[in-house]
Amino acid sequence: MMDTKTRIRIQNKYYTNANRYKLNVKWILPLFIIMLLLSFYGVNYVKNLTYENVYNNITELSEQTTAQLNLAISEQKRFIEIIIDSINSGFFDTPEDIFRRYNPDLNAYHFTRLVILDQNGNGTTSDGHTVKNYANIENYFAKANTTVYLAENEPSVIYGSEKLVNVYAKTFTLNNKNLILFATIHTEDYKEILLRQLFHGKGSTYLVNNNGLVLIDSSNNITTPNANFFEVINNSLSNHFDISKLDEMKNHMKAKQVGTFDLKLNKNTYFIHYEKVNTNDWYVITIAPDDTIAKELIQFLAIALVSCISITIIIIGICIFIDLSIQKKNRNLYTVAYIDPITKIGNEAYFKENAIKFLQNNSKSKYIIALDINKFKALNNIYGFEFCNKILEALAVKLNTILPEDNITCRISNDVFATIFSYTKDIETLLNKIFHDASNLKIANTSLHVNLSIGVYKLKQEDTDINKALDKAYMARSRIKGLYNDNYYIFGDDLENQLVEEQQIESCMEQALKDNEFVVVYQPKTAANTEKVVGAEALVRWHRNGQIIPPGKFIPLFEKNKFIVKLDLYIFEQACKDIASWKEKYGFVPIVSINVSKEHFVYENFIDEYVEITDKYGIDRSKIDLEITESATVNDKIDIIKVLNSIKEKGFVVSIDDFGTGYSSLSMLQNMPIDIIKIDKVFVDKANLESDKNIINYIVYLAKKIEVKTIVEGVETKEQAEYVKNLNCDVIQGYYYSKPISKEEFEEYFNKNR
Repeated sequence: MMDTKTRIRIQNKYYTNANRYKLNVKWILPLFIIMLLLSFYGVNYVKNLTYENVYNNITELSEQTTAQLNLAISEQKRFIEIIIDSINSGFFDTPEDIFRRYNPDLNAYHFTRLVILDQNGNGTTSDGHTVKNYANIENYFAKANTTVYLAENEPSVIYGSEKLVNVYAKTFTLNNKNLILFATIHTEDYKEILLRQLFHGKGSTYLVNNNGLVLIDSSNNITTPNANFFEVINNSLSNHFDISKLDEMKNHMKAKQVGTFDLKLNKNTYFIHYEKVNTNDWYVITIAPDDTIAKELIQFLAIALVSCISITIIIIGICIFIDLSIQKKNRNLYTVAYIDPITKIGNEAYFKENAIKFLQNNSKSKYIIALDINKFKALNNIYGFEFCNKILEALAVKLNTILPEDNITCRISNDVFATIFSYTKDIETLLNKIFHDASNLKIANTSLHVNLSIGVYKLKQEDTDINKALDKAYMARSRIKGLYNDNYYIFGDDLENQLVEEQQIESCMEQALKDNEFVVVYQPKTAANTEKVVGAEALVRWHRNGQIIPPGKFIPLFEKNKFIVKLDLYIFEQACKDIASWKEKYGFVPIVSINVSKEHFVYENFIDEYVEITDKYGIDRSKIDLEITESATVNDKIDIIKVLNSIKEKGFVVSIDDFGTGYSSLSMLQNMPIDIIKIDKVFVDKANLESDKNIINYIVYLAKKIEVKTIVEGVETKEQAEYVKNLNCDVIQGYYYSKPISKEEFEEYFNKNR
């Protein structure tokens, strides 16, 4: 790992434009008078303010610990549910089959073993032990019948073992026998979640139930077995006021409430927060002494006391305090404006402001690089945000170390970095060094390899717009995004031509919309069970100068420049016109699905425009299916649940398009207010039509379980159509039935096949 001095040197480089601290004493007399008047009031005010801040800090830490514990328990329960689902699906014939399949996964979830017992408490364990007459087995069967039941501090299933375990239990039926699955975990294994260095090691975290029984003590302060937290604390209390606070805490925990308070323990003040865990009425209790949390308060009170004794010290102290505070505030403002809080290097504003100056210097062979970490969101899901923040910090240090001294390297957003520098040697040698050295990081004694996507643009003398130069680096990066065989991509003629083409498209897109060059076509949707047409998807084609511009040429560009918002509304209105005309001419209204780009979701009331259009043409909104791409459901900047609820509240049907191509999952979709999943054609293309063990089979099966309809798109052959119909999906869409066709052709097609 990089030494601390190197990190500080790199971070200080970004403060060269900030003012240094310098004492100014011209306000001595006015401040002397003000301080005398406000000192007595100020001390009390700061005390209250500091305590409030302390409460917020300890609450936040406790909430974070509880969230991690909830996540661990949730993942363990989900693991049990996966096992039970696979058993209920008929994948296993004997308990041994189950053990063989899931034994390799136990360590990942911190389980010690699996156990399968009958209603008499007899059975076997996954590590070869025999269990006979396990106590209270009927209680487990009763509580684990409908959901995964978690029992705390139960005796081990292994005879003679003194360790207490937590038991995850769920009933199931195998070979017409009612059985129960146990997955055991030592209660102390949750300790690693609670082991956080709180307040310089003086803080403690406890896991207790709502009766006060201590399940885990992170700091081993309580050594008595089966100790009660309330009794331990009560023994150290000396006044009735603190005892009443402890009693209030008991009542709150019984009522499943949370809280924060302070009390005196052995003449020292401690801050306590108790946070409810989602399972079994457990609570996480965080305790910290005031001498670590409230240092600022103690220091201020000491200064106030000294100020009452010595006017001279007051004058000097006030002058220093105010003057340095103003300078510190200015420095803090600079930090907020220009410094990335995670990596401590420059942010996007710093980069653009300083890169413009760099463009104007006389350096030769200047380059701008944009890079990011492939699948960084997956790393966040695996390691957590805190660890991944350290990855970003380590990468920032590595880049500053590898690149030439004059580099300006900044974190632009998320995992995206940009750097500008001059380099007269072989650039590809440097790029290879960046790719290999910066990809290998060491985080908290853990070696980690990340895969980088690097886009490079060599600056020209005529380049004066940093935004355009950075866009070219981004374009180069996008060419190799996600590819593991290519290390970097240098912006060349191919991308220059693409850029020119995009500029040409952008120059005429507004006029094209006014001239109705964007045309709506419809691809029919066919019911899988009857092969009758049940609706269509509205798609866009651009007719310009006698040619059709493919959607792949303009849709990604429109999404990037936000013109897609106008185009979406235009297509939506054209489709509504067509639906209204069909209703008037034929008396039928097919369900039409229309794409909605995620770019709309930044506008809180975007759906109102869609409602206004449907009202204008008298369209039943239950006949319109708004398709949301799967990528929008995993975008951190979008509150997707709120968006979907707003759409559903207005009466529209909601579907998730291109399902399976992103990072979402059915477990996540289960919580979303959606009606339909559109399964991407890649699962059809890759399916073995002679087998029933393709991924698409399980997607359809699980979708049925969460009561969501399925549309399979991209069906192009008879064999694929027959296979998909046998999956028991709801609707099929693809070229086998019809390519996208004009409004008039769809009318004829629908009348023949409805």
